[in-house]
Amino acid sequence: MCSLRWPVVAAFAGIIACNVVEQGMGGGGAGGFGTDAGASTDAGTGRGETDAGTTSGSDAGTVGTGNTDAGTTVSDCNGLAPAALGTMRAYQATYDSRDGMCGYASASGGGTVALLRANDQHPAWAYITSSGDLKTTAALWRGQVLAQPGDFLAVSGGTNDDMTIWATDDGARAKGTISRFEGGDPMVIPDPRGGAAVTGAIASAGVPGLSRGPYPLQLMAGNEDGTIRFGPRRLALNSAVFGMGVDLNRRILLVQDGSSICGGGCIVGQWYGADGNPATGTFTMIEHLVPGPATWFELAPLIGGGLAVRRMDARISGDIRGFTSTWLMTVESGGATTHPSPDWMTSRPNSDLALARNNGAYAVLPNGQDGERCTQRLELVSPAGNACGHWDLAMADSGSCDNWGLRLGFDGTVMQRLPAQLERYLDSANRARTCTVRFWPAALK
Repeated sequence: MCSLRWPVVAAFAGIIACNVVEQGMGGGGAGGFGTDAGASTDAGTGRGETDAGTTSGSDAGTVGTGNTDAGTTVSDCNGLAPAALGTMRAYQATYDSRDGMCGYASASGGGTVALLRANDQHPAWAYITSSGDLKTTAALWRGQVLAQPGDFLAVSGGTNDDMTIWATDDGARAKGTISRFEGGDPMVIPDPRGGAAVTGAIASAGVPGLSRGPYPLQLMAGNEDGTIRFGPRRLALNSAVFGMGVDLNRRILLVQDGSSICGGGCIVGQWYGADGNPATGTFTMIEHLVPGPATWFELAPLIGGGLAVRRMDARISGDIRGFTSTWLMTVESGGATTHPSPDWMTSRPNSDLALARNNGAYAVLPNGQDGERCTQRLELVSPAGNACGHWDLAMADSGSCDNWGLRLGFDGTVMQRLPAQLERYLDSANRARTCTVRFWPAALK
């Protein structure tokens, strides 16, 4: 647990007390577990990726305001940057810091924010309205809740291998279909057009037994209404999956251990179509990977289709924040050839990309690092990679913060988790602790 810096906490008190307008631009972008590629099993990052590793700042500006920069004036920036992010909202939950958790938030296309916070080892979420009020809370025995273009999709399991995919409304009430399958701790990621892709040791519903598997490595996809789109189907290559992405054409790219094909340290990719059938054979993505203590890959949808691939590195497996990343390549939708990442991506390390402005721009979202200034820069980039502007989101005017990554919701809501230095304990036992998300509803819609 990070130590508190009380002067910074005091500075935050003034931020949370009122609605703050972040000045915008003038003129002119998930949980789960996996296995380690080393000799033994690893919990992964807790973000739904498989660990490929071995087993062994800017001006903070005025607090509560955003500095503005007109960026580069180019034609494809016209109309992309909003005049302002709008009114900042904040919601503060509490959780048991000894036995519980406080994680990231996501936002649905309807504008509801779901903040991960729990008082025990079972994940739970606070559902928050766009005005910052608590709507309801909900919990799962295990699994995750994925924001969707409409509402939410839950992928959950119980004490045995039975798992379900089911749609919920913005009040966490079940709707639509409840689909069942078997699995232990699969990798689950949202489809940018709605639904989810699931891979790992999984099987169709009805496989008996209370212990995990063994099940074959398979792939499946669910729709936003909870129905199964396809699968589970066996992977064409029976090797560990180190990353997965879904593009705007609903094609799925798996990043896998390719040592059986091209030797040690080789990483390969393979596309699957929206129907679950292989769309390509395997192709080499990296010839000689030198992993860190915990290494995996994350993929971001590109405007028009295809995916951008970044390498992720954490200090230890299980970290859910404070990791570094490097943009490595792009892959055309359904193509078996990789391309070096463009300069505008590689010049922005330690960042994620999210589709913004009705899929007409990219939001560049910082990962968050330890010991940063208590300010995070949100950038908006055109499809051609031109900088259309940025906002500096200041959480305090002094001090050092171990920042979380910025997130963007389906409706363009910008979400910022407060770092540990700006949270506080609520009891003398140092167990009850605040868990706070600031957000700008539909700011980049």
